[in-house]
This record gives sequence, structure tokens and C-alpha cells, in this order.
Amino acid sequence: MTSSACCSIPAVVIQGYEKKGDYSPYGGLDKAYVVGPDPKDSGRAIIIVYDVLGYSTQGLQGADILAQSVNARVVIPDFLRGDYYDHAWLKPDLPSDLKERMLQWRAERASPLQYLEEVATIANSLKAAGAKKVALIGFCWGGKVATLAGTDPDIVDAVVSIHPGAVDPNDAEGVAVPFALYDSKDEDKEKCDAFVKTLESKPFAAKNERKRYDTMHHGWAAARGNLEDEENLKQFKDVFERMSAFLNKVLDSE
Repeated sequence: MTSSACCSIPAVVIQGYEKKGDYSPYGGLDKAYVVGPDPKDSGRAIIIVYDVLGYSTQGLQGADILAQSVNARVVIPDFLRGDYYDHAWLKPDLPSDLKERMLQWRAERASPLQYLEEVATIANSLKAAGAKKVALIGFCWGGKVATLAGTDPDIVDAVVSIHPGAVDPNDAEGVAVPFALYDSKDEDKEKCDAFVKTLESKPFAAKNERKRYDTMHHGWAAARGNLEDEENLKQFKDVFERMSAFLNKVLDSE
């Protein structure tokens, strides 16, 4: 892909990455990762909803890339408040005690609907700080949160969903802002296709974007990404180049 964003994407660091931002309270939450220019100077802001595994080196590097390539204040709120999905639960055939704890966590933490009000609060805080436009990005579980929050153009101006969890074509009916979908081989292709098909009838359809990453696994651009793998690294770079170009286009438009 060739775009102005390609020329401004910082180099991706495979090992020993040092984050550019800091953690601080934000928007009523005790913790958020914050990086990028003051929104009163750039007029742009991005909220990132991480996946259920929480903060990761890959995710922080992605935020730092976007802060530079989109010239935006980027905030990753700690919506899960440190109570993340346990890596031990990712294994198949969980013993009964771990399965019970995992199901309890899902019941208490996993519903995207319980975070929509907090997304709006963060967006309003960024606007109060000077942002004229706010984009919302979600990875995996965060993609579902971002999609559901994208029904109100007074809250966010664009949504990006990357290797999203629980894709439901019916959710596309409510989307009210330009939308970019970057799905992996592990997401249901028929559901993703149907989701995008519904978006084609929206007045902002010409601004939408979709790419399916057929060589990538679920989570390749976030906590489950292996940047030491040549193909994963290549596609990690590609999706952030595409995302940057999409956001620059949308956030520049009226």
C-alpha cells in the first residue's frame, strides 16, 4: 500500500521496545496509557479499546505509531481495571476450576455494553481538552465495544475494528460513522462480508475500508502478535499503515 502515512510510520521495534507515553488517570478512570500531542494543538484524538488480555508491548507500540502518524492524542483506558483475561484460560480443555473462574470472569467483565458510557466519557474528556474529532479503535473484544459505540456520531467520528470478536452483521445497522474493518483468517468470513455489505448502504460508504488478512491469526496486531515472525511483522506494519491512512482521511474530512 502506498500513502502519505507509509512515509510517516515509525519503524516497528521487534524486541526491547520502549514506550513513548505514560500511564495516568484519565476520564474518571484510575489508569490509562496516554501518548501524543496535546489535542488542543492537533485537534485530533484516538481512543483504543484493548483486547481482553489488557495492555501489551505490541499494543503500546501501535498506540505510539498512531500518535505520530495521525498526529493525535492517543488514550488506551484501562476499562478492565487490571482484571484481565488470564493467559492460562487460553489453553484448550481447561480443568473445571479454571473453567469456572473463566466463565465467572466473562459474566462479570466481558459484556461490551457495560463500557459504552465510559467510552463516551473518555471521548467527551478529549473534546473538552481541545479535540475536534475523535476516532475509536478496538482490538478483538475491543472491536465489539468500538462497533457498538460507533452508533453515535456525537461521540466518535470514526471506528476501526481489528481482528474483532463476536462479529454480528446486525451491528452494522447501527453504525453511524466511517468504519474500517481488518479481519483475520480466524474471524467468520461470511459474517464479516455481511457486516461490510450492510455498511455499503451508509451515506459515508465511500470512506469505509476493509481488508481481510488471510495469513494472520486472531490477535496478530495486538497482544498475540509475534513480531519476531517475518509474516506477522509484515502484516503488523501493513495494518497500521492502512489504519493511519484511513484515520488521516476521515479526520481531515468535514
